[in-house]
Amino acid sequence: MSHRPGTGPLVPAQPSTTEDGTPYSEAFGDVYHSTDDVLGHARRVFLDGNGLPGRWRGRDQFVVVETGFGLGLNFLATWAAWREDPQRPARLHFVSIEKFPFRPVDLRRMLEPMLVQPGMTELAPLVQRLCEVWPAPVAGWHRLELAPGVVLSVGFGDVADLLPTLRVGADAFYLDGFSPAKNPDIWTLEVFKSLGRLARNGATLATYTAEAQVRRDLAAAGFQVVPHDGDGSERSMLSGPLTGLYMPPYRMRRYDPPPAPAPCAREAIVVGAGMAGAAMARRLVARGWRVRLFERAQAPGTAASGNPAGVFHPQLSADDNVLSRLTRAGFLYALSQWRTLPGGLPGHADGLLQVATSDTEAQALQQLMDAHAYPESYAKWVDVEQASALAGEVLAYGGVWYPEGGWLAPSMLCRAELVAAGPSLDARYGVSVERLARREDGRWTALDASGRVLADADVAIVTAADVSQKLLSPYLAPEFLPVQRVRGQLTFLPPDVLPGLCVPVCGDGYVAPSPLGGAGPITGATYGFDDPAEEVRLADHQANLRRLAALLPAHAELFGDGGLANESAAAELGGRTAFRALVPDRLPMAGQLPDLSAIEPQRRRLTGGHLRDLPRLDGLYASFAFGSRGLVFASLCAELVASQIESEPWPIGSDLADAIDPARYLMHALRKAG
Repeated sequence: MSHRPGTGPLVPAQPSTTEDGTPYSEAFGDVYHSTDDVLGHARRVFLDGNGLPGRWRGRDQFVVVETGFGLGLNFLATWAAWREDPQRPARLHFVSIEKFPFRPVDLRRMLEPMLVQPGMTELAPLVQRLCEVWPAPVAGWHRLELAPGVVLSVGFGDVADLLPTLRVGADAFYLDGFSPAKNPDIWTLEVFKSLGRLARNGATLATYTAEAQVRRDLAAAGFQVVPHDGDGSERSMLSGPLTGLYMPPYRMRRYDPPPAPAPCAREAIVVGAGMAGAAMARRLVARGWRVRLFERAQAPGTAASGNPAGVFHPQLSADDNVLSRLTRAGFLYALSQWRTLPGGLPGHADGLLQVATSDTEAQALQQLMDAHAYPESYAKWVDVEQASALAGEVLAYGGVWYPEGGWLAPSMLCRAELVAAGPSLDARYGVSVERLARREDGRWTALDASGRVLADADVAIVTAADVSQKLLSPYLAPEFLPVQRVRGQLTFLPPDVLPGLCVPVCGDGYVAPSPLGGAGPITGATYGFDDPAEEVRLADHQANLRRLAALLPAHAELFGDGGLANESAAAELGGRTAFRALVPDRLPMAGQLPDLSAIEPQRRRLTGGHLRDLPRLDGLYASFAFGSRGLVFASLCAELVASQIESEPWPIGSDLADAIDPARYLMHALRKAG
């Protein structure tokens, strides 16, 4: 199995304490903290050491990067200080890495007994909230929103793998984790250089250790640090906290970190009100933006988002490839967003089965699950008897059970997202944006077919995939946005069919339980390239039914050619046709558009460059081309774009962001030409 950054089977931390009840790490053979004044220790070492809360006052945002999350005590202390400060920044981003994360139940088990300690009682509501949103130990980055303005991005995996993928402009560093003697991997020059690459001008650093080698390596990485005396609560092996003073920019870095955002009116134009546009509007409004949303149809979620039901689950692979890691991040982030929607989830997230279609595939799936050792709350192998019991239908093979997979009504999801955006959203339906133009002052203008100005704003985001090439062609040629329309037809089964079906079952095609009262299950969908037909076709119904007969062999006669797939029976079935948008690599387009006019004079130099070397068009972004995975991708891509606009930490690593960068086909062409 090839190694991927930040991936692979995780080893969760085991809940353990010393005889006096102090939390203890079996992996490192050391306690997580001293026995006395835990909160005071975090404040003295990390907050005071970084000049907080004073340094964050008067800022719109402040970003802390930490090298070891542990029990989250430093984060909790920082959150408490932010909450109590009337001059706090609007948004606090705390970015941390943990190689041995606790399971949610174990984190609660370790933290709650500590609340009786002096000074800890005030943290009770914060501990409760952290435990509510804490994710299962699945590798990669997890974006957690704990309160309005408080965002925790925690990466599960090795520091050496995850730090280089971070896209962050850091204002303060907490160097924590077990001592260099117990955990040498996080106290290396390479780690310190990675931190230096993330530091904004004026960033500071603090740690509890003053070991000579650590001081020398920090200095070599560009940090100017001085030792300070510790106190009686410090561990005896340490001489005291090490406080970072002013840190000049790290001279050896190739790429500067994202700068703090420049002041602007925080007005945005979003084109398209499908899943991508609705999620985009919500993520911008959450940051204080005013959004003008334009949709040419008379209501949101009417194109591919208008299907009555769509299934969602992550994609697994033996080598944990880009698609697997991206769908994992998207699936988990989408669930966290949907659970906060007004009115609740417009569907079900109580399970989905991905079943094998042969003995060989079943064996491969089982081996994949054994190799990755996912937590059962994320994905679990089930044999044919277990799978049949979960589905409520007799199946031929076992498969993967996703306890939080399921189905949603996409159009209802779009409406719920737009309601959640609130009054800062101005949605206009039946209005078609025909052109996007940039004014001399840098603001973007949306115009209709007659040239009338519909709106102007600081940024414009194209989320309507079917018009993306037309709107973006003045700025990026269509060959670099190779969007394809793929026709998909669903088949609506009679209401009395499959009454026992409990959850969606996927294999070659899928079938989902009845999404609406009185309606029957839904099955599909076809995948037709270069097929512009909009009408529902008999042959596609028959193709869907034959796949369903193979998926549910106990009903092969019902769905086969002697049953519903018979020409006369299939002709009576309802259905719906929609068009997915995708590009050849079947990954989304999400991010900032390149600036071709600035790239052209540098073309020769850029042939050997990286995506981060490409100049970008200020204020023009895209989020589209989700294919059949709109439910999994929409929220994550919206969060990525909003983070880029606001110069916030990105919700995924740069490896995944590069894979979905809208400039990637241009970069391929530049390299090929070189």
